Amino acid sequence: MRKNKNILGGMFLIIIGIYLIFSNIFNINISWNYIWPLFILIPGIKFEYDYFKYKKNPGILVPGGVLTTIGIIFLISSFLGNEVLNLLWPGFVLAPAVGLFQMYLATKRKNLLFPSFLLSGISIIFFIEEISNSVRVWNYAVGIVFILFGLMFLRKKGVDNNG
Repeated sequence: MRKNKNILGGMFLIIIGIYLIFSNIFNINISWNYIWPLFILIPGIKFEYDYFKYKKNPGILVPGGVLTTIGIIFLISSFLGNEVLNLLWPGFVLAPAVGLFQMYLATKRKNLLFPSFLLSGISIIFFIEEISNSVRVWNYAVGIVFILFGLMFLRKKGVDNNG
């Protein structure tokens, strides 16, 4: 396995070196604006790959999910323009939720569900807000969240009194 990592790392460095030399000789110009998100995306995908290949250390799914999600957001913005980040910024809130949910799927630890769903819910609310660009959606969403939390507290209080 170590030999494969050395081969891949060596090939990656050789390709970068060839690109740098040929870009000067043949006037090849690839904008780093399109390439830099790969330095976030590739390590995330590598974490994901390592877990799913070896089924060891599910903890690497959290940074894998975060880096992959953020890398995708930045890759999209590099092609569509940075203005799209005005719409995609809730994805940064979603990123840890993706990693935590993947870890839940791998470990079945139920204590990972609440933060994952909470961050996902917040992210969805903000995505809807950005898409609709309306304060009314925010008011409805916050109202629904308060009602749901109120019902949860009442339900818990009822369980405590009965049992």
